Amino acid sequence: MTGFGINVLGFGSGGGSATVEIPSQTAINGQSNYENVVASNFVARGDTLVITSGFWVWSNNSSPALTVDVSDITIENNGKIIGRGGQNNGSVGYPAIKLNSGITGVTVINASGSYIAGGGGGGGQGQNGYGGGGAGGGGGAGTAAGGALNASGSNGSGATPGYGGGAGGGGAGLSFYGSISGGGGRILPGSGGSGTGGGGNGGSGGAAGSNGNSSSGGGGAGWGARGGNGYYAGTTRNGGTGGNAIDPNGNSYTLSNSGTIYGATS
Repeated sequence: MTGFGINVLGFGSGGGSATVEIPSQTAINGQSNYENVVASNFVARGDTLVITSGFWVWSNNSSPALTVDVSDITIENNGKIIGRGGQNNGSVGYPAIKLNSGITGVTVINASGSYIAGGGGGGGQGQNGYGGGGAGGGGGAGTAAGGALNASGSNGSGATPGYGGGAGGGGAGLSFYGSISGGGGRILPGSGGSGTGGGGNGGSGGAAGSNGNSSSGGGGAGWGARGGNGYYAGTTRNGGTGGNAIDPNGNSYTLSNSGTIYGATS
């Protein structure tokens, strides 16, 4: 445990408050992690919840990686908190952290070298060429899966495939039999996968995916960004919006950031 920010904010060990580190579930790709953390399972009012260095708090569904359902707590992030990426063809990315309705007095500290990243939006659909998956494990079309923790997404297939990215996956180009787009990865910051045959490139880091050309799929977005547009029979198919880094859900909270944040915080 680093202790970063605890004494500054005056929580410490006095007054009955506790400092709790999230334990690891089964390691994935050698990475310590916990999927879909709900704050009340670990801390009570006045406590500090700590994500240790190198630790991943993540999601592989539409739920936030970290749901804050307790008021007056401090979240000290020394690791990585990441939302799920949007699937291909314009699906939205999902938030890394979300406060439940009515939650107040929350402080989020993102330490130097740490990340809070919303999932990237999926690339828009093309004509027989699909959009790429967004950063945060968004899958490309068909069998092109999103990446595991600290890994790139799978490459697509067909005559003009999109390639998997460490962040956004590449969009597929127009082909007679259809081509498969690349999956989004879970590497921070991560590089975007290439599109072929006019398919858009996936976004790197927190960058948007690029648009497809003519009738091709858009690139999947980097962390917290929008997917590139695809084009189907002359009609624009919009890329998906990125997920918030922090979704306050209408509540006030305090943010102290010395690290990297991808995605909106309000």
